[in-house]
Amino acid sequence: MLRHPTRWFLAAAVLFVGTVAVSQTSPSITFQSPSQNWNVFASSNPLPFGKTATINYSADRLTQCRGNINATTPGWTITGHYKFNNGPVQDFWVAGFSSVPNPPAPSIPLNTKGDLSIWFENTSRWGCQAWDSNYGNNFHFNVQ
Repeated sequence: MLRHPTRWFLAAAVLFVGTVAVSQTSPSITFQSPSQNWNVFASSNPLPFGKTATINYSADRLTQCRGNINATTPGWTITGHYKFNNGPVQDFWVAGFSSVPNPPAPSIPLNTKGDLSIWFENTSRWGCQAWDSNYGNNFHFNVQ
């Protein structure tokens, strides 16, 4: 005989909600500024297959190729590039000018298992180009 069925139900509900909250946490990859020692890290290793990783990129990492148009509109764009297992390159907007109003926050769908390679490029309307990679090697993360 259960004396307090409400307590058992409440405990089970709390456990269920806690499990759902943990499993719905979005993974992230962070690229910190020079003042933070250029640190790069993922929220988990490996990154979880089937989720979408939020990209937290400090635009202070790529300060070359900057300049504004009419003093307010950026004349530069930072683009993130990535590929899985040396496959085709995909791109996403990170900072600066975007031809799309209100572009989505930078993210990468983790829809392939294996090696995820990421690097960044800053370009300007004046022909300047600069790169952020790991001393010429892209940043690598494991997706499982």
